Amino acid sequence: MIHKPAVTIYDVADQAAVSISTVSRYLNNPDKVNGETGARIKAAIDALAYIRHGNAGTKQSRQTGRIGILVPFFPAPSFVERMQGITPVLHAANCELLVYSIDLPQQLDNYLRNGAFTKRLDGIIVMAMSLDEANARLLHRSGMQVVMVEQHNPLFCSIECDNVHGGALAAEYLLSKGYAPCAYIGQKVALPYSLQPSELRVKGFQDALKAAGQPLRPEFALFGEVSVEGGYQLALDLLRRKNRPRSVFAMSDIQAIGVIKAARALQLRVPEDLAIIGFDDIEAADFMELTTINQSLKESGRLAAELLLGRIREMDRPLQNIQLRVSVVERTSA
Repeated sequence: MIHKPAVTIYDVADQAAVSISTVSRYLNNPDKVNGETGARIKAAIDALAYIRHGNAGTKQSRQTGRIGILVPFFPAPSFVERMQGITPVLHAANCELLVYSIDLPQQLDNYLRNGAFTKRLDGIIVMAMSLDEANARLLHRSGMQVVMVEQHNPLFCSIECDNVHGGALAAEYLLSKGYAPCAYIGQKVALPYSLQPSELRVKGFQDALKAAGQPLRPEFALFGEVSVEGGYQLALDLLRRKNRPRSVFAMSDIQAIGVIKAARALQLRVPEDLAIIGFDDIEAADFMELTTINQSLKESGRLAAELLLGRIREMDRPLQNIQLRVSVVERTSA
């Protein structure tokens, strides 16, 4: 079977006897093309069955919605799981998904200050990123609908996890099992444009331990890279000590998996010698039999997408702030 080549903007220009730039102007700003010329271009588009691609056309003229996601550059498992919640909702609504990976604060500023960026999108999900008030006002003034994930801002809808309560749940669970003294492994240096849940999780953990008369010892609080290797190295340092802790709460599951790896390297039994609990409940936690704090990652993605689409369809809908429930998922590591 011979397939005809796709009709291009050049074909439309030839058919309408106008320049490429005139067709482009019509597609993006039809009001800026005089009536007779616009009618010729429209007739050519209809006759050739031309389909717009990329960023061509106004928001109102596009048949497919375009949703952007701003996210810190690292491929965190929590991001992947949230995307598993977002993607089916947007696909069902015939929306195109564009991911903007941020690796520098200046890059975030440039995106938000670029008018073309906001014009090409119908809505945006800002995931686990810290927006200062100036950037938040810029987004708000653009008129684009926005949903924040893991950050609250009164200008936008938001989906939040109670990190402080999650840390407290970890402490209460470990104490209920008799796994004191407890240690904490968290994040040392967060990216300047991302959120810092480690601070909130250790606060809940410390407060609950203190309330139970088992305060977190300073030497049992270690901070480093949020990765399996980072958790592994911190745990080796902690567990090689003469007076080691009975349990470890890691601020993320990937760090907790590193702690499990370190315990095995030192021939410690889990949980008989060392109990371990993580945070997030990523898919790998189930595979590793890791007890963890579930923060409903896929559900947060699904809700963010549904909130955004609802606001795009009905812009006068009231803003919503949703606090997701956290809970302990008990497996064999603690």
